[in-house]
Amino acid sequence: MFGSFSRSYQLVTHSWAVLRQDKEIMIFPVLSALASLLVAASFIVPVIVFGVNQPQAPAGQPQDSKVHIEAAWYAYSFLFYLVSYFITIFFNVGVMHCAAKRMDGGDPTVADGFRGAFANVGPIFMWALVAATVGMVLRVISEKSGLVGKIITSLLGLAWSLLTYFAVPVMIFEGAGVGRAITRSGELFKKTWGEAVVGEGGMGLFFGMLFMIGLLPIGFAIYLGSQGALGIPVAVMIGGAVLFYWIALAVVSAALQGVFHVALYRYASTGQVAGGYTEDMIAGHWRPKG
Repeated sequence: MFGSFSRSYQLVTHSWAVLRQDKEIMIFPVLSALASLLVAASFIVPVIVFGVNQPQAPAGQPQDSKVHIEAAWYAYSFLFYLVSYFITIFFNVGVMHCAAKRMDGGDPTVADGFRGAFANVGPIFMWALVAATVGMVLRVISEKSGLVGKIITSLLGLAWSLLTYFAVPVMIFEGAGVGRAITRSGELFKKTWGEAVVGEGGMGLFFGMLFMIGLLPIGFAIYLGSQGALGIPVAVMIGGAVLFYWIALAVVSAALQGVFHVALYRYASTGQVAGGYTEDMIAGHWRPKG
């Protein structure tokens, strides 16, 4: 376990070294977060307003009316899923294109990332549609089932995430359709499933620990705030600084994972190490089975 975490730390530091050459591509996670917040607000605010102003339904409301309302709510939720997935994937593709160009010896720009993303708007939309459909189906099943059903849907969601781990890079780099992307992703993941889980988990653990560090000053800020009016301004300043720290961590983490994802995809699909990564860094997590 220590060895896995050590390799994850090496992967993070090397991915950061790669990212430092093109720090401007961190604009993609920033834009993704801003766009996602705007979309969330545009969907949530009408729900709040409608919920506040909607008159109470009379007692004995017909069953078919309730069904229609529930169907409309699921349709609204599905649309939110679709738009959210599209935004996230679109900006992730921008990062992936920049990372791929760097690994090919080029010098990518933000414009290159946007060109790569816009060139794949069709595949991005199709994958967002598939992801939103699967996510919506799992959500409905979870809401309609008991505890056992919720556990099963959680496991199915995890299995789907692992099966489609390479689906997006397969679609944008190999030009595959949705069906072929899922099949190809499963083939690539099957070769390296154990190391894939440990590697990604280790990288998440690394950033999780950095995130937890921010809880210490937050605790101190809460203490200062409880001491009276004099401590409140300092507490607010500390809280703002920690919030900025967490946002910066999220941006860097998303960009590093995009770079790392491309390197892992290339190794899984070709067996070749790219981007200055060493064989031990990649193969330590992605050693082919059998």
